[in-house]
Amino acid sequence: MEREETQRVKIAFRLENIVETMWASVLNDGTYEIDNSPFEAYEISYQDVVAAHMQDGRLVFDRVVRRGGHSTYRVKLNSGAEHDVFLKYWPQLALLGCTFEGANGHRRLYSIDVPQISAVPDVYGYLQSIEDIGAWEFEEAHYFRPEQA
Repeated sequence: MEREETQRVKIAFRLENIVETMWASVLNDGTYEIDNSPFEAYEISYQDVVAAHMQDGRLVFDRVVRRGGHSTYRVKLNSGAEHDVFLKYWPQLALLGCTFEGANGHRRLYSIDVPQISAVPDVYGYLQSIEDIGAWEFEEAHYFRPEQA
């Protein structure tokens, strides 16, 4: 039996000075499940289900319909630092169930997905400990709370 392909679209998230687009899968009820982690937008995470509307020929985010249970953290390496700096500290986060997406630029930026709420305190503590030694800066983009489900 062949697996049915899910239609994927890009949804625009309008922020103060930029627009970030994220991939999403189209669901049967006309909503969209986010397929990646944000680099700029706050209060959105992987597998959140969102509503969007068509504007100027593209889908634009309206609101979160339901949460997917994931949290998102972002890590910025110091200016000039290479990917291997991130990889040096990555194994502990992988052991906690995290995944990441990376972007190049003036400072390397990583969006870290935390799929289990039980791992968040350990992930947060580890991110903070690496920030404390000066290897990177991190921020919380979205923290999933069970009452959000």
